[in-house]
Amino acid sequence: MARDNALSMPVLVKKILRVSDLATDFSVSILWKLCKNGEVEHGGYVVFEALQVGAFQKLLLLLQVGCAEKTKEEASEVLKMLNLHRNEMECVDPMDNFKDLKRPF
Repeated sequence: MARDNALSMPVLVKKILRVSDLATDFSVSILWKLCKNGEVEHGGYVVFEALQVGAFQKLLLLLQVGCAEKTKEEASEVLKMLNLHRNEMECVDPMDNFKDLKRPF
């Protein structure tokens, strides 16, 4: 269900390093699960969506700042998945997370 919701990825990425350490851990864990399963089952569109909303930059910053060991492992795996597709898509500034997002009101 989370993979099919258009706002799941932007909200998850936005919560990294914003709310609390626990929220960051949960966000990275969910992001890892979505990217891992989405890359295999759905042709990688979840990975492209994560790149669009600035997940690459946020995860790099998270690793530089420091986090729990499990979160560090999951963030590293997500970065590896994102890095494979980074050249195919332009990484955007995290401040522009919602710029091209089409949301029904």
